[in-house]
Order: sequence, then structure tokens, then C-alpha cells
Amino acid sequence: MTRRSAARWRPAWCFAGLLVAYYAFPLEWSGSTGAIAISLVLTALGLALLGRMMVLELQHLRAGIAGRAAGALTIMLVLLIMSFSLAFYLVDLLAPEQISGLSTRTDALYFTLSTMTTVGYGDVHAEGQLARALVCGLIVFNIVVVASLVRAHTRLGQPPV
Repeated sequence: MTRRSAARWRPAWCFAGLLVAYYAFPLEWSGSTGAIAISLVLTALGLALLGRMMVLELQHLRAGIAGRAAGALTIMLVLLIMSFSLAFYLVDLLAPEQISGLSTRTDALYFTLSTMTTVGYGDVHAEGQLARALVCGLIVFNIVVVASLVRAHTRLGQPPV
């Protein structure tokens, strides 16, 4: 596999590393010591994979290799999605009345993606003030940052107006 084709897979490897870390991280410390240790090792491996891919991507960006902005943008979006998913799940653990219908990490990921894409099916929705504040932050981020990044990325290579 060439370096160029390997670079295309970095966002997918970042997503895989984050997904492993997201599901493996022990948020409840009750249970056997062995199970917690395995969870922590899997979390560390997932974060190590993420870190390695991010370092490689940043090295390519610093070297000025053309066409890598989309990869970096994808990695940032994946990191944002997983961070908000974990935040929503933690809010649900601390105050279950904040988000109606959210009870698992997959529910939190589903809620984050449906909010970010503005689909909002309604089966999982923010009810409490803390959850609504987090949703507002995510919506503002989508409108301001993501739209700006996408606009800037699509304007690259076009002559100025």
C-alpha cells in the first residue's frame, strides 16, 4: 500500500480508535478488577491508535501535502461527535431526567448524530436544562464552525470573487 492510499484511511482508523475507546472506557467502576483492567487497556489502545493517526495527519499538513485538509476535517468531526456522545451519556448517568430515551452509549451516539444532522427524530430528546444547553452548544458549533470549515474547504482552489 502506498503512503498516499494509506493516508486516505486515517480518518477511518481514527474513527475505529475512538469507537473502541468510547465503548470500552469504564464509566462505572463496579465489577471485577480484571474486567476494568481489560476495559482500560482497550481504551488505551483505541486512544493510542487515534493519537498515532492524528500525529501522522498533522505531519502531512505541516509538510504542505495537497489534499489533506479533508482528512483533517474528517478527523476533527469524528472527534467532536464522539466527545459530544460521551458528554450526553455522562449527563444521562448523572441526571437521567435530562435526556428522555437515552440509556446506552449507542443512544448517546444516535442522539448526537441526529442532532448534528438536524434530523431530530424525537424519540431521544433533551428535557432538562443542562442537556438543552449541551444541545444548543452542538447546534451553534454546527452552524458556525462546521459550515465555515466546509465553505472554506469548498472554496479552496477557486479564484477569489
